[in-house]
Amino acid sequence: MMSAAAVQRVLQITDTHLLADPAAELSGADVEARFQATLAAMRPWAAQADALLHTGDLVHDGSTTGYQRLREALASLGLPGRVVPGNHDDRAAMAAVFSEGLVRAEPTLTLGNWLVVCLDSLSDGAVEGRLSEADLAVLDQALSQSSAAHVLLALHHPPLAVGTTWLDAIGLHEPEALWARLDAEPRLRGVCFGHIHHAFEGERNGLPMLATPASAAQFLAGAETFTLDVAPPAFRWLDLHANGAISTDVVTLPESV
Repeated sequence: MMSAAAVQRVLQITDTHLLADPAAELSGADVEARFQATLAAMRPWAAQADALLHTGDLVHDGSTTGYQRLREALASLGLPGRVVPGNHDDRAAMAAVFSEGLVRAEPTLTLGNWLVVCLDSLSDGAVEGRLSEADLAVLDQALSQSSAAHVLLALHHPPLAVGTTWLDAIGLHEPEALWARLDAEPRLRGVCFGHIHHAFEGERNGLPMLATPASAAQFLAGAETFTLDVAPPAFRWLDLHANGAISTDVVTLPESV
């Protein structure tokens, strides 16, 4: 583990879409095998990392069995972590399984002089995301109670357009209240998210906006309608520097996966 005074390295995995039956496939992909391969690829990185983020769609079917299997697998990396729900998740089942242990469904994680705030953008019964007043209150409280110098925000749905037409229609709807808060927060250094099943590195007001490819099936970036990509799974590392800078890149597994 890196020291508290050094760079804080975070590993982000997203959109694992596990199923109760580990032998089942989704969109033609063996999601269990792809997840296990991603986990194996993350292990050497975990030895030099400080925390783990899973940015939603942990399981595809809301199954307690799927969540339990995922919790045990993520905990095997030996890193404290946080999980946020995606549109395919069952909020109650996820919260129950991740209520204790190394990797939890909690809204904050402090890493050195950084605060990671995790927001729940799941809108029950909808594919697109929304933040309720209660969700925004979680953000307000986290920011007001922390003396951290820098803030990283994590959620499932992208709060801005990513240039993939059909996915932009099902991103975070009505994000104005979120951005009003974030624009007024001078400690914000970046936002990371999932949902789009492909890499994205953009910016808003000079701040990095980062999406990570799925460990499950990928979507073709830039497509106007739903289009799968044959790309292998991937994960992202983020180095959170003491001065507020973020260094990051995506690690893509071999094409044979």
